[in-house]
Amino acid sequence: MTDSAPNQTGSAAARNGEPPALDQAFDGDSLYALRATVAAHGSQAGLSDGRTRDLVLAVHELAANAVRHGAGQGRLRMWATPDGVRCEIADDGADDTGEEPAEAAVWHVQPGHGLWLVRRIADGASVRSDPSGTVAAVNFRLGAPGSPTPFRLDRRAEGGCTILAVTGQLDLGSSGEFGGAVAELIAATPGLRLILDCTELAWWDSSGLAALVTAQQRISRDRSAHMVVAGLPGPLAERLDEAGLAGLFTLADSTAAAVAALTAPG
Repeated sequence: MTDSAPNQTGSAAARNGEPPALDQAFDGDSLYALRATVAAHGSQAGLSDGRTRDLVLAVHELAANAVRHGAGQGRLRMWATPDGVRCEIADDGADDTGEEPAEAAVWHVQPGHGLWLVRRIADGASVRSDPSGTVAAVNFRLGAPGSPTPFRLDRRAEGGCTILAVTGQLDLGSSGEFGGAVAELIAATPGLRLILDCTELAWWDSSGLAALVTAQQRISRDRSAHMVVAGLPGPLAERLDEAGLAGLFTLADSTAAAVAALTAPG
């Protein structure tokens, strides 16, 4: 995982020496208890159910890395602010003999788990290492204040393209409906030219992001079909880029630009 600068959620509290809301040691035998504690604190901080689940998954993967690559144990610290949650997971950099190594053990990036997975579900992530050990930090932002906009899919045709407007949050509760709608369109429309209008997409969790990736994979299997993601809000576009997934999609600033791209000669 390439180090990325974490966003400011919770980092000011950590820098200013404010005590964490949670400070807990762990080892390989206590990861289950750690997950339960993190889930309770994430919900108490105001994260949605989907984002709490993502937080627990990220902390578990990082804690497992600390156990695997450190001395079999580590420490979790969590700060909660009005904007979100920040967690720091540290190993102690020691080997089984208790001697400090010349360099910290490397936390490898392997597709499907560990740091690779954390990059794709957190709103900010960083890893730093020195001879004393490795500290990984993750940030999860709270959603917009107030009641979330209800999830909705609206379909229309324009310029020979099918536009599927996605409103609200694409998460565990709505990703199935979204995936089913895309699958239905692919089956019913040979040579589908699909535009996902994400102008009103508020947020996604790991389930929603997976649904977007799956939709693109389904489209890509049909060489005559194409999909453009249009109007993706800035924070979501940044998150897609930070997760290393932006290259999977064709992006457009607006539905008009997407229609022009899909209908251009040649």
